[in-house]
Amino acid sequence: MDNIAFRDLSKQLADDFAWLEEHCRRRPEQGMEAGQLRLAASLVRNVIGPFLDNQPVKPLHVVVVGGAGAGKSTVANMLSGDVAAEANPQAGFTRHPIAYTSTNGPLSWAGHVGFLGPLQRMQQPGPSSLDDDVYQVRRVPAEAHTSALLQDYVVWDCPDMTTWAAGNYVHRLLEVAGLADILIYVASDERYNDELPTQFLQLLLWTGKPVVACLMKMQEPDAPAMVAHFQQEVLRKLSPKVVSCQFVPFLTPDERTDPVRKAPRYRIPLLNQVAVLGGNADAARRRSVQGAARFLQAGCERLIAAARQDVAALDQWQKVVQSGQVEFDNRYRREFLASEKLYRFDEAMVRLMDLLELPGVGKVVSTTLWVLRTPYRLLKGAVVKAVSRPEYASLPERSVLEEAFAGWLDLLRKEAVRRGPTHPLWEHVEKGFGTGLADAARERFEQGLRAFQLAQGDEVDRTARAIYEELEKNPAKLNTLRGVKLTIDLGAIGGAIATAGHTWALDFLLVPLAASITHQLVELLGKQYVDNQREMARQRQAALMAQYVSNPTADWLTKWPATGGSEFERLQLALRRIPPAVHELEAAVKKQLAAPK
Repeated sequence: MDNIAFRDLSKQLADDFAWLEEHCRRRPEQGMEAGQLRLAASLVRNVIGPFLDNQPVKPLHVVVVGGAGAGKSTVANMLSGDVAAEANPQAGFTRHPIAYTSTNGPLSWAGHVGFLGPLQRMQQPGPSSLDDDVYQVRRVPAEAHTSALLQDYVVWDCPDMTTWAAGNYVHRLLEVAGLADILIYVASDERYNDELPTQFLQLLLWTGKPVVACLMKMQEPDAPAMVAHFQQEVLRKLSPKVVSCQFVPFLTPDERTDPVRKAPRYRIPLLNQVAVLGGNADAARRRSVQGAARFLQAGCERLIAAARQDVAALDQWQKVVQSGQVEFDNRYRREFLASEKLYRFDEAMVRLMDLLELPGVGKVVSTTLWVLRTPYRLLKGAVVKAVSRPEYASLPERSVLEEAFAGWLDLLRKEAVRRGPTHPLWEHVEKGFGTGLADAARERFEQGLRAFQLAQGDEVDRTARAIYEELEKNPAKLNTLRGVKLTIDLGAIGGAIATAGHTWALDFLLVPLAASITHQLVELLGKQYVDNQREMARQRQAALMAQYVSNPTADWLTKWPATGGSEFERLQLALRRIPPAVHELEAAVKKQLAAPK
């Protein structure tokens, strides 16, 4: 796969993550999931994509993050060597990311495709409190810093880690955090154990980026105890671990104004940590890429689980549709097939019994036997007439199917109304019934019904004819059955005569009775066979109905919420594309990392 293909794949994956993020952000309870998705999109856009596109390694990006009022801008100033960041005690003062780089350093690093996603670069300097989807670059004069840090690094000051639901600026923080090669996590002595910043820190550690913790604003004599407590209560519980924990106590105004000359004892340890972690720029960037790939692969299920409520709602909809389908199929069997006599099989039974009679000269024997069974036939006819109930005409097949389908739609409509407040999918379905869903479903049902009627055709006739046509096409088998029947008849008659002995009057009773019993036995066997074929015909008819009517209709109804450009269609597309895209990018990263330089 060439660079253009990787670029397209990276863009698609980042777009899918971004769409899922916006989808989750509309639900306040999924703020954390939305944040994870934004970070994943940033890793694809700002780390993996540029690496596969062979972008230059330098500069490395050092990103300063932390909770509200922790002192991030102070740390950014210490790293850059100038008071370029607007340190302000007001929580949330910095609302968009700000990059600090040397006046004579290159700016090509901001030019790769997809850099920082939706954040646009400000063309003119502006205040840190500007609340917009932008970032700005501030040039630090070379004479302002004594180290060469800004020649090889870009230092970023970020908005606060306040709440996952901070829709205004938390996504800007996470966008730049994904870009980072080194992270400086800043915590104040008052709020270093706050839950939300710690959750952010854990998420950032999962990306494999090295994190240096920096505890701020305590009195210097209290620093060792505060650092030890911070490590015990917060850092020890995290995995992976932070690289180190530095501290910066309260600084005087002079120290904050001139950190290079007035606060070197706090600044230099931070610079040394950055120098160690980024001393080999190629290794540092490869570490960032490997960490990003592992984060995406290991957390893929966690990332797309952000849509679990929607997937669960789609599953519930599918189950309701299937429940309606089961009742539809059962009504068809119960109200039509069970009462449908399929009289062609009665005709087939008569034809089968006729076939078993002897042909040619054997007709004399058959006629004789027929005469002997006359009392039986008359008695049987009288009994059947006396005990039989009037037959009621079964309902027309089409009427049964139409009424069953109307019941199916009623079930779906009721469930949509009942569950509408529980999830947007049910609300979407409820609105659909008011805007043509039922009509579209009936049209799909009618298409299936027409196909069913064409396929069904003379299915019953063919099955019924097969009962006797198979015998007609197999003379050997037919003659064997005739011979068996004749043997049974003659054997029964002979047995009756032997039983009567010389009592001729008794012969007139036993012989017809024996002939009738054997004939009744053959009829029962034939009827059982024909009834089995009749039931199989009913089952085939039910299967055809399911094949052409209920299954396609259920499939159409199941997919309906995720069609027509709906939000759920886009959701399914994202969920279908993300896992293979993650796998493909991970394989590409491994291949490129293993390639000789």
